[in-house]
Amino acid sequence: MNIPFPEEFLHHVWKLKLFDFNDLKTVDDESVDLIHSGVHNHHSGPDFSNARIRIGETLWAGSVEIHKKSSDWYAHKHQKDKAYLNTVLHVVYHHDKEVYRDTGEVIPTLELKQRIPPKYIKRYQSLLSNNHWMLCQKQLPEILKQRARIWMWVDRLLVERLERKAGDIEKRLSETKNNWEETFYHFLGRSFGMRQNSNTFGALVKTLPLKILSKHKQDIRQTEALLFGQSGFLEESAGDVYYLSLQKEYNFLKKKYKLTPLNKSSWKFGRMRPPNFPTVRIAQFAEMIVNSNHLFSRILEEEKVQNLRSFFDINLKGYWRTHYRFEEESAERKKTFGRGSADLILINTIAPFLFAYGVHNGEDIYKERAIQLLESIPPEQNAIVKKWKEQGLVAGSAYDSQAFIQLKKEYCDVKRCLDCSVGNRILQNN
Repeated sequence: MNIPFPEEFLHHVWKLKLFDFNDLKTVDDESVDLIHSGVHNHHSGPDFSNARIRIGETLWAGSVEIHKKSSDWYAHKHQKDKAYLNTVLHVVYHHDKEVYRDTGEVIPTLELKQRIPPKYIKRYQSLLSNNHWMLCQKQLPEILKQRARIWMWVDRLLVERLERKAGDIEKRLSETKNNWEETFYHFLGRSFGMRQNSNTFGALVKTLPLKILSKHKQDIRQTEALLFGQSGFLEESAGDVYYLSLQKEYNFLKKKYKLTPLNKSSWKFGRMRPPNFPTVRIAQFAEMIVNSNHLFSRILEEEKVQNLRSFFDINLKGYWRTHYRFEEESAERKKTFGRGSADLILINTIAPFLFAYGVHNGEDIYKERAIQLLESIPPEQNAIVKKWKEQGLVAGSAYDSQAFIQLKKEYCDVKRCLDCSVGNRILQNN
């Protein structure tokens, strides 16, 4: 039997009780009283745990496993997995095979084929079958009339995004043995790379521990030598006077610390304005390192957004006033780290770190500060945020724009309509 929807749809139907659950009976004609459908499990093991279900005269507490067909139990080899021994009810769309415990007992099975209203299936299929920028694009204007519901969902999306980023930070924190300054340095480096060079900048800071840079931060030339050398930009045999001085400094430090540089070809220069060239960003990063001391600790102490922005008041001097790249002299220009760039770092690095620190230490005040920080910054102006605006969902701050990005990337793009508040509303709309 061809069943035209994924198993996740049945999870959704079961969790929200979008089926006729009056006079429920198993395929063996035993009565079923659904007291608690269970807690949805998104990891390995049965689909729902801690369910409470009366079957016949017996009250069962245990797991519920859901499949499109009964025979999927054997296809998925659950009969060999001890995690499924406590399954009290097997819920299927179509019953095509008896399923037994290892004791020989039949596992009670509930078939939903005649109990799910066809309109739910049609709405779900309709959502997934179109090619719009967002699957529910046609229905969205009507849903947007329910402002309270939408903005409650925005609140949840923002927290989800911060929780995901906090998880990434926690993983890196464990690798640095709970060194917050080192971990922050790694993520800050990625942010300086912006979108085009974030991965390469991230690779750079991984090859150059903060403790090495800290030993030379009193000397901008040594700091630049370490960063440009590790970036692979000092491997040429010729260059101008400043280039050669950095190269000489780096060659000494490279041997001292047994460093291995990146390949210069990893850096991208194409289709970007000269002020955003990776060479300029590296020079700005060096300037910030030299002028900062225990930067993450200072960020924890600072509560005012304007003062946080001041940490990125970077204005290059000397050689970089007349260069965007080595050996290519240009007209003298100020090369400041603009407010827009600073705000992106506040959004994508500072706020997540405050949130992660709050989670790690059980201090809600830092989580609240992360949220307040996003509320005080203008929204990002990227393709996703602009497209949502066209659909009628307008971001008033970075709080909103981060939530909208989460919605698009983690729900719309991967067709998680069943987990989305908007998708749920469309499926259940009478």
